Amino acid sequence: MATFRLEIGPLATLTLDRPPANALTRDFFIELLAALERLAAPEVRAVIVTGTDRFFSAGLDLFEVFAYDPDAFADFTRRFDDGFAALFAFPKPVVAAVNGHAIAGGAVLAACADVRLMGDGAGRVGLTEILLGVPFPASVFEIMRSASDGPHFAELLYHGRTHPPREACDRRLVDVVVPAHELVIRAHAAAEELGMRPAAAFAATKRALRAQALARMTAARAGGGDPVWDIWRAPETRAAVEAYKQRTLGRKTAT
Repeated sequence: MATFRLEIGPLATLTLDRPPANALTRDFFIELLAALERLAAPEVRAVIVTGTDRFFSAGLDLFEVFAYDPDAFADFTRRFDDGFAALFAFPKPVVAAVNGHAIAGGAVLAACADVRLMGDGAGRVGLTEILLGVPFPASVFEIMRSASDGPHFAELLYHGRTHPPREACDRRLVDVVVPAHELVIRAHAAAEELGMRPAAAFAATKRALRAQALARMTAARAGGGDPVWDIWRAPETRAAVEAYKQRTLGRKTAT
């Protein structure tokens, strides 16, 4: 079952569509890598990434990812790193239209874009990984540092809080907050503007802006894989994730 819809055109749109929360799995990253090959077609000038209903993306599907056997988990980590790196390095303009909650991996997905617009409303954005007890792979850390570095960056990583749109903007989790009913129009306008730039000049500029982050991401995998993933595999980490899931389910039940 597809995890997103892809519309190809001069302004292409990738719409996450995996109810209820557009959570990310190994299949998402497999499909993302295939989609980026299609989006490399000359007729595509820019790409818009958005979600459905109340969610941009709630991040990883913890129930599925932490149920993978060791071989499947190793395959997942490779595809996760490859997929995020490929979107981050994609040479064409990418605009994130953050239509709702963008949590953990959802915030990272938005951070891969060149511009992040968020609709003003009830959606929240944040990096909750530390609450699960999982550290950031270099693919995540470097993408977030590139997009959100500043006086609040350590706070984002250490505290795991989620923020409403304007607070998220203040903390550089998104770039611009717009009225929710204007999000689609404004995202298309931003994509149209960037897509009008000469393609070679835009690609070279983007490559220069992101070269150091991409180099650090590559260096982290020089031994065959980012060693941070070993911490994700540790029994104590899995126990912490299980406890977090139970706490989360408990809160949902209580409400």
